[in-house]
Amino acid sequence: MSLPNGLQRLPISELTNRHENFTQPLLPGNSFKLTIPSGLPDSKSEYRQTTANFQWLIQHAIDQNIRLRAIGKNWSFTRVGVTNGGMVDTDALMQTFAIRQGSVAPEYLAAGKSPENLFFAECGTTIHILEQLLEGRNKSIRASGASNGQTIAGATSTGTHGAAFDLGSVHDTIVGLHIVCGPQKHVWLERASYPVASRQFTDVLGVTEVLRDDALFNAAVVSFGSFGFIHGIMLEISDLFWLKSYSAKSVPYTTELKKAMTHCDFSGIAQALGLPLATPDAEPYHFQLIVNPHQLDLTGANPERGPFARILYRYRAKPSGALPPPLKPGFTYGDDTMGLIQTLLDRLKPKKSVPALVNLLYPQALEDTDGWIGTMSDFFGNTNIRGKASSAAIGINATDSPRVLEEIAALNAQSAYPGVLGLRWVKQTAATLGFTRFPITCVLELDGIDSKLTNEFLERTWNRLDALDIPFTMHWGKINFGLSEQRVRRMYGEPNIDAWLMARQQLLDAPTRAVFTNEFMEKCGLNRELVLDSPIV
Repeated sequence: MSLPNGLQRLPISELTNRHENFTQPLLPGNSFKLTIPSGLPDSKSEYRQTTANFQWLIQHAIDQNIRLRAIGKNWSFTRVGVTNGGMVDTDALMQTFAIRQGSVAPEYLAAGKSPENLFFAECGTTIHILEQLLEGRNKSIRASGASNGQTIAGATSTGTHGAAFDLGSVHDTIVGLHIVCGPQKHVWLERASYPVASRQFTDVLGVTEVLRDDALFNAAVVSFGSFGFIHGIMLEISDLFWLKSYSAKSVPYTTELKKAMTHCDFSGIAQALGLPLATPDAEPYHFQLIVNPHQLDLTGANPERGPFARILYRYRAKPSGALPPPLKPGFTYGDDTMGLIQTLLDRLKPKKSVPALVNLLYPQALEDTDGWIGTMSDFFGNTNIRGKASSAAIGINATDSPRVLEEIAALNAQSAYPGVLGLRWVKQTAATLGFTRFPITCVLELDGIDSKLTNEFLERTWNRLDALDIPFTMHWGKINFGLSEQRVRRMYGEPNIDAWLMARQQLLDAPTRAVFTNEFMEKCGLNRELVLDSPIV
């Protein structure tokens, strides 16, 4: 069978994720790689041919009765974005377009917005490449995860969040999506309440169907690849800004720290971190804690046994007298040593091995960041994760964060966790299934070694929160084997789940939905069919 220009067949029958904690079997002969089409006159023609190739793939999958999913950097710890059918490698799709006046919706301009603060990227563009391109234009992305090796489509689809407590997650900076959602259908989707693209722009993409609908957009922006192939993404970007780090290796766990945790009120820890007074030109942007659960003093009496704390201030202009971030250290949690330690931990007695190992590794995971200054790309680098690391993340209301931390510390006292805890604070998302769904979400991460011991601890944590009736969510792209249909509906509420399912049915017909349904969705009940009140768009 001859393939369209810009499409290659991949001779693979399985795929191992970047973190090496699962291998996904695939149907031989049904995985493909999209490349830049050859011999075409310009980038517009190449982009349109790639859209046609996406449509060809959907028709092929329907004809062969197989499932497909796009894959970029293969970053997720879970099977949320893979399927037992075929995978479509989109890594080479990295066209980007700066936006000009004529490409912008009149409503966007009338609201005082500038086309210079919009940027369009194909799905395979990685966050770190975006950062490089934008910083060269004196611009910046507005939010990033802790590392930036993911593709922009992968990052948004699974809810990559960062720690911008006054802004939101990566997907909260997205204002338009070009989605290929059928063999004969591709659409431009944006919010009716926030139109950004003009007909001139969508004509360049070859789009004939423009949908402006808040409910559809909010469902599609975090949908883990199940709403079709996301070909292009419109980002709202910022003028270049600078970050300065204020950090302390140990802040006592006191009422003042808890006030920062529950309300992002840093007045009580300002002296410990040397924080300046906030102004419109210099204000707190990012807040995180790192906790060694084996050395945490919950009484606050031992100042050497508190969390590591870091607040990044966002500056409009580069502040003077600050140190640039140094090169990243050679050791990271996620290096090959994790795979070796995993084997030991599965065989040794936990109470004797875990605390000693974590206490040994913990100081090496902390960076003395106080006084650093840099851009987003300086602080959130292109991490090369290798080895069998484990990372789970739960989203909780910031007001519950001290209690949840204390409960996890109590569980750790019963049976030691082989890793460390990280806490980051993120503004609430409008995405229907965005896991940062609380007014200010505290994302509590459990990062350690992929092992039986780790998984047992995670399950005890989730079950304990359920028993205490503390609402929480799980990161879609991190370890979340505890998800089920019942739990997902409890986390997000029946109306939100049904609204998400309804949006998917409005955007995709039944044969296309079958192509983009995977086993993870079936486990979570996100493949359900609802009776529509209105015809399919």
